[in-house]
Amino acid sequence: MSVCPALRRGEGGFVCGYSNKPIDPFSWYCIGNYTECPIFIRFTREERTRAAAPPRPEEAPKPLAEVLPLAPEKGEAEFEKAVKPVIDNVVLKYDDLVKKLDNMWREYEGDVVKVRRQWEVEKMSLLRAQELLGRTIGDYEKMLAELELKKDFMPPESYDSAKRDIETKLEALRNLLDEVKSKYAALEEGLGAHFKRVLSTSTSAEVISLKLSLSKLEELLKEGKISRETYEKLKKELEELLR
Repeated sequence: MSVCPALRRGEGGFVCGYSNKPIDPFSWYCIGNYTECPIFIRFTREERTRAAAPPRPEEAPKPLAEVLPLAPEKGEAEFEKAVKPVIDNVVLKYDDLVKKLDNMWREYEGDVVKVRRQWEVEKMSLLRAQELLGRTIGDYEKMLAELELKKDFMPPESYDSAKRDIETKLEALRNLLDEVKSKYAALEEGLGAHFKRVLSTSTSAEVISLKLSLSKLEELLKEGKISRETYEKLKKELEELLR
């Protein structure tokens, strides 16, 4: 492996002995085909020109930049010395980055599992709120239907006022129910996406935890703490995570 005789090592890296400027020998001509290097060609041509013409009496010849000659027979050894620091730097850098990514993933995995467990408990309040709102809406709908039956026996003003009051409350309850359902679905989807990502690389302990959650749902259903509709909905969500 041929190495440019003008290549030398400085404190901050490699330096071209011709231009006295820092240089990356692995992206330039310094190693292997330095004779094609435009800097080498220009400086060697100037050197030949100076050697052919005698120096002026009034001007001393300018010496070439100080270079550290690399003996041809030691080219392979010098090449190894040049490459090894680069390899070591890259390996050490990315070894450290991989370790940081591993730590970040473990922290992320732990946070996702923690938040998911909290969500499984606290989302019950949102589901119960939806059930309560649904029943209340049903009650007002019955009240509206009963009012229609009494219409002919009521003064028009009383009928209109009662109907307007019921319809106003129904609209507010329906809007609130739609809002709760929309926010619940968005949270379930967002947290579910994170949990599926973790579950795909996590240990089987998480799968066991999900199966235990299914068993817990069945207990809540038998004890009458959740409705059949809520049970089926939560069961479907958990089974989708297990797929």
